[in-house]
Amino acid sequence: MRGYRALLLLLPRTIRGPFGHDMEELLRGRLERAPGRWSRGRIWIRACTDVLAAALVERWKRLTGWIYKGRRGGMDRWTQDLGQAVRTLARTPMLTAMVVGTLALGIGTATATFSVVSAVLLKPLPYDEPERLVAVWPEQNFNTAMVRDLQEAAPALETVSGISGWALTLTGEGEPLQIEGAKVSPGHFRTLGVRPALGRDFTLEEGVPGADAVAILSHELWVRAFGADPDVVGRTVELASNDHPRRTVIGVMSPDFRPVRGDPDVWIPLALAAGTPVEDDETWHVNDRVARLAPGATLEQATEQVRAFARGIQARMDQTIQASRVETAAVTPLRTQKAGAVGPVMWVALGAVSLVLLIACANVANLLLARGEARQGDLAVRAALGAGRARVTRMLLVETGLAGLAGGMAGILLSFGLVRLVVRLAPPAFPRLDEIGVDGLVLGYALAATALASLGAGLVPALRASRVDATATLGGAGRSTSGRRRSRLTTSLVGAEIALAVVVVVGSGLMLRSLHRMTSEDPGLDGAGVLVLQPSPPEGRYPDGEAFHQYYAQVLERVRAVPGVETASAIHLLPGTTNNWSFPTFIEGQEVGPGRVIPSINFRVVWPGYFETVGMSLLGGRTLTETDGADALPAVVVNQAFADRFWPGQDAVGKELRVLSTEGDPHQVVGVVNDVRQQGLGIEPRPEMYFTHAQMTWNMSFWVVARMRGGDEPLARTADVREAVWAVDADVPITGVEELSSVVDRSAATTRFLATVLGAFGALALLLASIGVFGVTAYGVGRRSAEFGVRIALGASRVEVLGSALRGSLAAVVAGLVVGLAVASLSSGALSSALYEIEPSDPVTFAGVAALLLVVAAAAALVPGWRASRVDPVTVLNSE
Repeated sequence: MRGYRALLLLLPRTIRGPFGHDMEELLRGRLERAPGRWSRGRIWIRACTDVLAAALVERWKRLTGWIYKGRRGGMDRWTQDLGQAVRTLARTPMLTAMVVGTLALGIGTATATFSVVSAVLLKPLPYDEPERLVAVWPEQNFNTAMVRDLQEAAPALETVSGISGWALTLTGEGEPLQIEGAKVSPGHFRTLGVRPALGRDFTLEEGVPGADAVAILSHELWVRAFGADPDVVGRTVELASNDHPRRTVIGVMSPDFRPVRGDPDVWIPLALAAGTPVEDDETWHVNDRVARLAPGATLEQATEQVRAFARGIQARMDQTIQASRVETAAVTPLRTQKAGAVGPVMWVALGAVSLVLLIACANVANLLLARGEARQGDLAVRAALGAGRARVTRMLLVETGLAGLAGGMAGILLSFGLVRLVVRLAPPAFPRLDEIGVDGLVLGYALAATALASLGAGLVPALRASRVDATATLGGAGRSTSGRRRSRLTTSLVGAEIALAVVVVVGSGLMLRSLHRMTSEDPGLDGAGVLVLQPSPPEGRYPDGEAFHQYYAQVLERVRAVPGVETASAIHLLPGTTNNWSFPTFIEGQEVGPGRVIPSINFRVVWPGYFETVGMSLLGGRTLTETDGADALPAVVVNQAFADRFWPGQDAVGKELRVLSTEGDPHQVVGVVNDVRQQGLGIEPRPEMYFTHAQMTWNMSFWVVARMRGGDEPLARTADVREAVWAVDADVPITGVEELSSVVDRSAATTRFLATVLGAFGALALLLASIGVFGVTAYGVGRRSAEFGVRIALGASRVEVLGSALRGSLAAVVAGLVVGLAVASLSSGALSSALYEIEPSDPVTFAGVAALLLVVAAAAALVPGWRASRVDPVTVLNSE
């Protein structure tokens, strides 16, 4: 009784004082007389809910009574309705739990989805005047001179900044760290409208070679590597890159700064000698450009000027930039560009979860319609005593609103957990992942969804129930007529549920089919059992290409000696990642003249044994070996896509090609290997060239790939392989240790995540629709039990009764399927940008969804239908 006594404290003292002891004694007596545990449980629940209802009503009266002193009559009626609603919901705990749970599920998933949409597509970027920020011609790589010249050629762009990603190595601050760097134009942070939290920004003068040995740190690197030392500004650090081994720290960014591209640890300036023409600038690694629109300028004006600039550049460099590429020159809002291909799919996901919420509302409406029919006698008494239709409607809407409010609050609590789950499951590359959360805008959406769902689910049942004919109902007539009307309405609602479910499940099916098609693609290599890692020797210790190569030669020698390692090699760009190098290539037999674009071919540098280590196939000639040294004939291996494109029907072995210019020595093709999906499972193989490390004198880091002997788990050998690498140089940082198959699989991570989200929505829609079919069939069977009893008594077979019981529900299902498939065929095109080798109108998906829904709906209807066919006519007729 202590819990009940504590609950009584919720009542005002004026009620608790004179009546509290009597209420305790009354409850104690009822519990003592209860025949069993379940009866005592029901008595406890009823007593507690009565106390809660009374406490809510009395506290509401005292809170609002002084505000509405001049309107006591109306306020009293609302108070009465609220109290009546609480008591009514408490008397039907199972129905109330179903209503609250269904709405909570729909509102919770909708709110969680909206939180992702809000972060990715609606929330302003965390920069000054973010609506003026644009991405410039994302489809084309720039060099630094193009960024500089665009600033002068496009008055609609106030400032333009280029961005280029680089891997750097930080030494001299404890354990060596390989960090992510970004080369940016000196005015980059001014373009974004942000400033370093410590120190200063880059100056324009620091965009010139010789004056660019400066760096700005991220807050995270400042804390991790420098212990948040405020005196770091002005220090010189060992920050090995491709040009300066030492740089002076001039600033530290704030912890809430969000980079435009990636997650750099440090920013360094893009440098270019003054007056360098575009044609002479070889820095073709400026992958992204961000610009700020001039005051009053529009996207259309900026796009027109950027396209004019592109035409001029293409006319001067017609062998580097294709004329067709000029037509893609444009500016787009930076927020849209950051969302990428995920943006359209998230709108589809929000639409899908909105349909799921509508299905939930339809289910709740069907539950409330059933309850309304069960309460016809009670409502008829109220009508007979003078309650008008408006009063009855209001009373019923208050009940639905209270249940909806409980469902909404539970849905909001559910959304917090779902958002955390989404953030945990989403791939690291998912846009604006760290900004996803339940904020004020998301809570506003949840409250609006709660209000609309409550009104949408409760309005029709309330209006239907308020039309009760007191005379006919109390006299025993009118039951069959109202039952037929309700049956038609519930059947229509089920048909609508099925139609909505079809649309959601078709979208889910398309994404799942797309994911299956993508993950079924042959990556072109065997990554299982292959350990990958990247040692990054600092340039200060290894100043030239020869020193780099000697270091990696020793590393590979020691790794091959590790127990369990079958073979080991290295490549400078790991398959399954988006990193890519490509260079203009002059190919034997391919004419290059005025107006002809020089093809830019993907470029890879490997060590001997690479193809064998990762399981690639040799299709012709030979692979690269130790005999292909610096003094040997320059050799190259190409892939099948290269041979098919440039030498179709010919033997590629023995052909020659030159990289970057026609002046260098030609490389002879010595072999052809199979195609590899280097940049991800969803990207078709492109022509590629593989060069041997010994004939490339550049400073470059390599990924070590080591295949374990059969049965050995690659990650189990991580410690041994690390020790082998550090035995060569203990100060070299090692990153990216994992199995190669995981790297390849991760390239489909975003598609897998989106397919999972839409698949979950499809499963939820299917579940809710099947519940609706079950409910309608069960209701129809219950209402027709006397009819079935008579028919069985007159000789009808069980099969005939079963068919009659199922006919109405399955007719609604078929109608919903037809409508849903028609709507899905019109709306599925919104997913086209996210689908891989699957058409939005894929007949297999549509047919599969139709069959699945028919089976699920038939199974849902079969249980109550079977019960109808097993009815005992004597028992039913006696009860009537």
